[in-house]
Amino acid sequence: MRLTWAETRRKCAHMAAFWPAFFLPWMTPLQALGVAFLLVLMNVFILPWAAKGLYRAEATGMGALEIVLYPSALMACTAAFGYAGTGTGKPAWYLPLGAAWFALAFVDAGIGFACRIFPSGPTLPWNPRKPILAVALGILASLLPAYFLARLALPPLPPSGWMALGALILIAACAETSWFGVADNLVIPFSLCVLIPLIPNPLFPYSLSGPALPVPAWHAAHASVWLPILAPAVFGAAAYVGGMLTFGGSILGAIMALLLILAQPWLFAFLGGFFVLGNLATRFGFARKQARGIAEARGGRRGAAEVFGAMGMAAWMTPLIHLTASAETGMGIPSDRNFHHALLVCVAPLVAKTMDTVSSEIGKALGGRTLSLRTLRLVAPGTEGGVSLAGTLAGLAAAGLMAAAILPLRWGGWPEVEALMGMAVLANLFESYWGEYASRRDMDQGPHTNVLMTLVAAAAAWLWWFGLARGGL
Repeated sequence: MRLTWAETRRKCAHMAAFWPAFFLPWMTPLQALGVAFLLVLMNVFILPWAAKGLYRAEATGMGALEIVLYPSALMACTAAFGYAGTGTGKPAWYLPLGAAWFALAFVDAGIGFACRIFPSGPTLPWNPRKPILAVALGILASLLPAYFLARLALPPLPPSGWMALGALILIAACAETSWFGVADNLVIPFSLCVLIPLIPNPLFPYSLSGPALPVPAWHAAHASVWLPILAPAVFGAAAYVGGMLTFGGSILGAIMALLLILAQPWLFAFLGGFFVLGNLATRFGFARKQARGIAEARGGRRGAAEVFGAMGMAAWMTPLIHLTASAETGMGIPSDRNFHHALLVCVAPLVAKTMDTVSSEIGKALGGRTLSLRTLRLVAPGTEGGVSLAGTLAGLAAAGLMAAAILPLRWGGWPEVEALMGMAVLANLFESYWGEYASRRDMDQGPHTNVLMTLVAAAAAWLWWFGLARGGL
């Protein structure tokens, strides 16, 4: 935890990676997604040999993975807010992305610097590695650049606007200090993305024509608070009592359910479908999987990290629903199609993860010939990146069942169902290749692999229904 020259270089590079954000006002969402993807490719293939000094020698695998997760999180933020049907005035789709990028670069680095300069003293109750004084100093250090950037990017703000921005800085700091098995390079931007549409703040307008703070769309859509409160609580409690989730997993699962319900209550049904199918597949042949040593740990209970990996990307995409819902309520150009397409972007990660879980669990239970897609050689059932015929067919059936649920809801027709299944296949192909690649480089972190896999599905859905189909926005 002491500040060294190597750690100083890493933190400075972490902050310097913010510079492309200054070009966001001149980019379309599609261009921003492309830039973030190029950064992913650079961090995967170029940095390992061009900038070896940026990697922690004592944590090669996780350190390398965090560098990959940084631009991957920016891709998710771009898709979540990349809706350009923003009425009149200067489009402000990039403001939440810029805020999440800033928090990722400066709040993270500020707290990291401070914790190494002042490593002693009372620590946070939820993280004994974070001294309270150091965290407070890190937050204060990040406020100065945040103030100047807000003055540069936003119109004159009332006191309530500055208070809202300060609250978002505190939220980012809390996310940075939390640890439940998921890297803060994901938790920080995720926390800001899902909360920005839920509170009045200057980062969620349709235009910058005035200082008025917008009212989140969900206030009008949910006159009753009972559904958003009771349904997630019952879901979390049932998952814990039923042996599907650990206590921490049930808490985070309830939070994810709440975020989905606030965006569109029927998304909760897709979440339930994923849990039912995934846990049925996990229980199928569980004794046989235990005997082979390839069964899920904790008797099949998923923890908080696994919950984030499975459900996090669907919740991450909910700002897109709030944006299109607000457009339909008069803040922009009404379009049922845009709203339904936003819903499909949220559904795509759940369909992909359902296919992944069912195919993996059924494949491990039934065994049979399991093939590595990278080497095209036979591997043992349960091997990272291995696929079997039985598992693949079961996963496709589960994905089809999930995707077909959009038909009675009239969110789309059979072409949309087929597109969702195609995206699920694409995401699972990526997961097979990445899982084996990451495993060979000590980067095999299950929850993070799931985040990357579901990001592929979400990004593909966004490109299909918002990016390419609409001429690049």
